[in-house]
Amino acid sequence: MPKECRRKTSKDLGLPGTVVNIEGSRLERRPAGKSTKICDELIEKAAQLAPSSASGAPTVMDERRVPQVTITPEGGGSSREMQQEDWDDAVDGSLRRKLSNSSISSTGSSVVESEDDLLSDNESKSKGIVTLEHLVDTGESKPWWKLKTLVHWPFSATQRRKLNWVQLAGHKGNFKAADEGTILKKFSENEMQCFEKLKGDALLSFVPGYHGVVEKDGESFLHMTDLLANFDLPSVMDCKMGIRTYLEEELVRARERPKPREDLYKKMVEVDSEGPTPQEHSQCGVTKPRYMQWRESMSSTNTLGFRIEGIKKCDGTCRTDFKKTRSKQDVILVFRDFVGGNFNIIKSYLRRLTEIQQALKMSEFFKQHEVIGSSLLFIHDHTGNAQVWIIDFGKTTALPEGQTLNHDIPWQEGNREDGYLWGLENLIHTLESVSSEGSSEETFCSVSNSQSTETDGQ
Repeated sequence: MPKECRRKTSKDLGLPGTVVNIEGSRLERRPAGKSTKICDELIEKAAQLAPSSASGAPTVMDERRVPQVTITPEGGGSSREMQQEDWDDAVDGSLRRKLSNSSISSTGSSVVESEDDLLSDNESKSKGIVTLEHLVDTGESKPWWKLKTLVHWPFSATQRRKLNWVQLAGHKGNFKAADEGTILKKFSENEMQCFEKLKGDALLSFVPGYHGVVEKDGESFLHMTDLLANFDLPSVMDCKMGIRTYLEEELVRARERPKPREDLYKKMVEVDSEGPTPQEHSQCGVTKPRYMQWRESMSSTNTLGFRIEGIKKCDGTCRTDFKKTRSKQDVILVFRDFVGGNFNIIKSYLRRLTEIQQALKMSEFFKQHEVIGSSLLFIHDHTGNAQVWIIDFGKTTALPEGQTLNHDIPWQEGNREDGYLWGLENLIHTLESVSSEGSSEETFCSVSNSQSTETDGQ
């Protein structure tokens, strides 16, 4: 039993005549003299949170009340911003570590649709604030916030495993926690078929482990390995690959119905007020094809064949404001900040990217698929452990029988080229530049220290 789960007296709680005994999820009240109304209300609320069974054994907490960690827009409704002291009071050290070691993903699309439609309307306003919410809104107040300063959460090991993931972007509800070391991703027929085809492919060692389809709460999910399970307080980056994030068929469908959309106009203006044409300004709307192609032109997707979607650092800070990160030098600065000046991590990333590049060139799966909206997930921690994984196959589409792609030539509508290998080559060159700058700085520091020593000696 953790040290926190000991018998607490009235002196501990500052309540006269009360003893609260916490064992698993059981709470007792033993009066000693006159009980106060506050104490009665406290015990009643605590009993509602953690009812005891007839046998006195701990009962499993109602899953609907288990909080999840999500990213929501600033000032978003009933969500409450998580503070560090909340973790310190509410959970022990091991649980805090599991909450930090959490999965990160982009849209996780289960529908063949544009990324911009998958993201919520408030996505562009998100400041990367981490909040705690109930899995299901019960319409009640959140008494566990009121109680957390008096009693510790009575989580069993099984319940703790329900809290080991974080979703950085995309629709809330695409992910659910599963057994320790795994997560559940909302079912996508297209993505499931990709994982099945990857089982015997050269890329198998570079994609998340796939454990089949499972049912939970009346929904189907893909059961996958949690890529962060073996990291200690990791920093994570989602880097979307390719020269476009929409399928050709999406562009064709959008042209067939070129209706100006106010929501897309607002998204465009929020990023660049000069983006819309005078006509688009006057009608306060842009068509979907126009918006999709403008979106790519604003970021390094257009200039480098990849773009940074989001970052969660080991200190808990999150960033998703990379829509205008376009030049190679801008990306270099982001990567330098991401690794905190640890250029050994950059070298580890480079080794892994080179391995991925070789595997892609050997992969039959890669040759036979148009890879759209897929990301490279960068992960490292303070121990120097660093990995890169290929994730998100919701929009990866098989080509007609006998057709293949090069993945490194310019896209022209109709050739279905995605520019994945071209983007990967540019990404490798970008990290090589970061590594070279680091080596130059180390050399400069070494020379400066040597000169300083010589001067001291004189």
